[in-house]
Amino acid sequence: MAVLKCKGTALQIASGTTYSSVAQITQLGISGSQTETVEVRTLDGNAGIPYVSTGYVEGGNVTFDLLYDPALSGHQTVTDLITSAHLLTTGAQNTQQWKVVFANTASTELTFVSAGIGADVTVDPANALRASLSLKCDGCPAFPT
Repeated sequence: MAVLKCKGTALQIASGTTYSSVAQITQLGISGSQTETVEVRTLDGNAGIPYVSTGYVEGGNVTFDLLYDPALSGHQTVTDLITSAHLLTTGAQNTQQWKVVFANTASTELTFVSAGIGADVTVDPANALRASLSLKCDGCPAFPT
């Protein structure tokens, strides 16, 4: 059984053909990716409820928590996606290329495109300034194979 370390895993955002790591991430999650199915129960079927794939994939979400620094340009790049001037003025789809580079090897990557972003900021005097962000995947993430 392989046990892989997490320290060193990076979430990277694309700018043109160059990717830059988002700094100060404390936790990263990938959830909700699944093939879409439809129930095909018939009146003459057996007790089990049958399902078939529609051929579509729900991309799910990528979530991450970080020690938030509003003056850090990398954090500004991410949060600027929320109010992208292009999206607000044209109504066009706002997509962004990302990848997760796993710590076991630089060549093990999960790539995806986000179509939406959400952010929560926590200001707590007993803790560091933190943010939790959620990226809505557009299409199917490319899991390592």
